[in-house]
Amino acid sequence: MKAKTLLIAAATLAVGAITSQAQVYSQNIVGYVNIPLVSGYNMVSVPVDSDGTGTNNTVISVLGTNVLANNSKVLIWTGSSFGTQVTYGIPVHQSVAVWNAPNTPLNPGQGFFVYNAGSPTNLTVVGTALVGTNLNRYVTGAGYNCVSSVTPLGGYISTNLQYTATLNDKLLTWDPVGQTYITYNYGVPVHQTLPVWSPSQPQLNVGQGFFIDSTNIGVSWKQILNP
Repeated sequence: MKAKTLLIAAATLAVGAITSQAQVYSQNIVGYVNIPLVSGYNMVSVPVDSDGTGTNNTVISVLGTNVLANNSKVLIWTGSSFGTQVTYGIPVHQSVAVWNAPNTPLNPGQGFFVYNAGSPTNLTVVGTALVGTNLNRYVTGAGYNCVSSVTPLGGYISTNLQYTATLNDKLLTWDPVGQTYITYNYGVPVHQTLPVWSPSQPQLNVGQGFFIDSTNIGVSWKQILNP
């Protein structure tokens, strides 16, 4: 796959390459992704990485270049709830809005919510595309895993994004317009013998977060993508 095809978004996303003096190796792909945010809750992800390691991203490194409305929030899944919340607001006796816990980790492969307290806007994330072989460390076992594609690639969850589904898996995407979840099931339809996704195979955008709910305690998600 050509390097320029890695940072491809769906119709609602804009992606472009930028130059960087930190681009040392020819296999590095540096760029930006614009993720549209509606007013209210948006389930998003970190599509590109700050330093190429996939582990050192934080709320401030991912979102710090964006100006959101006062009282906007990031909600992070803790394994059983969105128990970690980071708020964007103006502290007492100050005039500039800041994140109250800016060093909270946010990394590729992780899904999370951004609550946009203002008008619709774009969230711009700048960094390096993670290519090669990547094991999603946010797929931790049976139950609800709040995840995203590690690589900045959109498409069908199994056909394009290389997730091997297990019988009775569920995938939940967030409808930002209706502010509700849409559920996809992986099972065997009546009068058929092979499992399929229903009502259709889920299709994800670059920068989109979602839930995988699996009954498989050994569930994992490995993506192999070469530039």
